[in-house]
Amino acid sequence: MNQSLWYIRSATGVQGPFPPGQIAQYVELGRLTAADMISPDGVHWVSVAGSGQFDEALEIRAQAQASQPGGAATHGDWARERALARLRWADERGTAEPAPGDRPDARSGESVALLSLRHDHALTQSQTLEAVHRHPAYRYAGLAVGVLAAVALALWYGQSRQPEPTVVPLMAAPDCTAAPAAYVNWQGCDKRGATLRGRDLKGARLVGARLDSTDLSQTDLGYADLRRASLRGSSLRGARLVGADLTGADLTGADLTGAILDYATLSGAQVSGVRWADARLSKTVWVDGRACAPGSLGQCR
Repeated sequence: MNQSLWYIRSATGVQGPFPPGQIAQYVELGRLTAADMISPDGVHWVSVAGSGQFDEALEIRAQAQASQPGGAATHGDWARERALARLRWADERGTAEPAPGDRPDARSGESVALLSLRHDHALTQSQTLEAVHRHPAYRYAGLAVGVLAAVALALWYGQSRQPEPTVVPLMAAPDCTAAPAAYVNWQGCDKRGATLRGRDLKGARLVGARLDSTDLSQTDLGYADLRRASLRGSSLRGARLVGADLTGADLTGADLTGAILDYATLSGAQVSGVRWADARLSKTVWVDGRACAPGSLGQCR
């Protein structure tokens, strides 16, 4: 079952929750990338690609980016043009709607949506006055329209003044002495040389952790947060890394033979000397940001 609401984590903090349709639109418009982090509860985070919920939107975005001008028309060209047209329609339709992280106008202190409404109201008044000068009989009708527009503006302004809820992620402090378990928080911890073979570490928070020469073979690291973690020379043979975030991780010399990295994110990771034999890389976000083809095995295709 698809998640009904999603939070977005960006450089400015956490926003949300947003409905899936809005997340999909942000992906299609390029406001969210496959590697951006989203969460169903503000606690457990996964990349857009790793969530598995927005594959169609990512495909539409990929088709739009792949579109090139000129050449004979093909079925693929038609599909890409259709995707581009859909993005243009969505972008034009949403110009008055602030994207995640947008803030009120610094000069007026009012939101973009409210400023847009004020502009539309002023335009309506201008057009009404022009019609009145041309046709005096429209004077009372124009007055009625102006009154209704003023009431609508007042109602909208009153609603826009309501304070927005502040999202505070519930995240415990790292505990480097905690036993290995699902969702353990070992952020920044030193676990070099540890034996964690076959452990359940799904959803673990391992940001910046030092895991050099660690035995993680057959370990379940599904949707674990391994951003900037050091895994130099570690054994990850047969490990499950579905949806794991390895952005900026150091995997130099690691053994990933037979590992499952479907929907994982490897953007900016160091992969020199990594053994990829039989590693599953279906829809994995590769080190250069491209998405691996479904069914990729042993290498990103």
